[in-house]
Amino acid sequence: MGNSTTKCIDDHNSKACKEISAYFTGTHEVQECLEGQGEADLHTRMANCKKNPGHKNFVPVNQLSLKHFPSGYHDNDVYDLTKAMADITVRIAVKLTSPDRPEFVPGTKDPYPCYNTRGQNSLRTGTGRVVGVDKYTEGMLWGYRTCPCPECDHSDTPSKVWWKVRVVTATHVVFDDSEARQSSCRLWFDDDQSPVVNIYGWKVNVSHTEGDVCWLDCVTHDVDVVGKLEEMMGRFDGLCGKVRDKYKRRRGVVKLIIIVSHPHGCSKQVSVGHWVDRQEVGGYRWTRYTYTTCTCPGSSGAMVYRLGWGWSQHPHSGGYSGGLNYSGVLLDLDL
Repeated sequence: MGNSTTKCIDDHNSKACKEISAYFTGTHEVQECLEGQGEADLHTRMANCKKNPGHKNFVPVNQLSLKHFPSGYHDNDVYDLTKAMADITVRIAVKLTSPDRPEFVPGTKDPYPCYNTRGQNSLRTGTGRVVGVDKYTEGMLWGYRTCPCPECDHSDTPSKVWWKVRVVTATHVVFDDSEARQSSCRLWFDDDQSPVVNIYGWKVNVSHTEGDVCWLDCVTHDVDVVGKLEEMMGRFDGLCGKVRDKYKRRRGVVKLIIIVSHPHGCSKQVSVGHWVDRQEVGGYRWTRYTYTTCTCPGSSGAMVYRLGWGWSQHPHSGGYSGGLNYSGVLLDLDL
């Protein structure tokens, strides 16, 4: 990986990393397609899903209402927050598997996702969420005079104004810079009639292989897209703080988990459940969660929203054969 990539929460060989890795013994939930297959194959995978046949516990985001939340949580603020979370949720598509993927999850003998397809051009999908936007102009960033997106790379008049859009996902979805450059994030994919709006992967800023958390930097020069994203992030931040303050004192009892994801790489779905276990790993409030909230292949990297907490939300990582799912490892900040 490049110098911008952090391999681990601490040192790669530290006790903390080994402790973190030991928890990842389930099945990661990136959606892989057969080599040469694309979007059409994703719909086939959705129809033939073995984990959640019929997807009864998923709600299309455009059909979400208060009745889809458990009794006691028919709260307009929670509903509005879920819709705002959906607005900043993206479908990630990656068209290359890095030759540098490890054979095993570090510290274990569990196979690392997509190791068998390393070096191949095959589609896989996951989920992420937008967490930040930064503007660049000519001369601001060393080595980049114009927008580095694929459109500008092939243009005689590349844009001299562009934006970096940071997306949080799971490391096994986008492993390193080579995969980042062959990735895209589809915005506002709420149903099959949604217009295709993409931002393009650029580089991996931070990657915790053991904790399965990745910060993917994407680029766009579309000012309208950026304006819409900034408005949506502002709305999410405001609601996140409001709902946190409302439920913070009860979060030891209130264990609601909400996930917005793109199962099988298809349109956005909402699932609701509760967390079962909170495990502290690696010290200093590094935690991961197990939960009943439904997920599928393609849900990897989705925000695991815990009611009563603030902006520190873990990405989804995988599932166990017994039915529980688990998150990546992140700091449990009291925000």
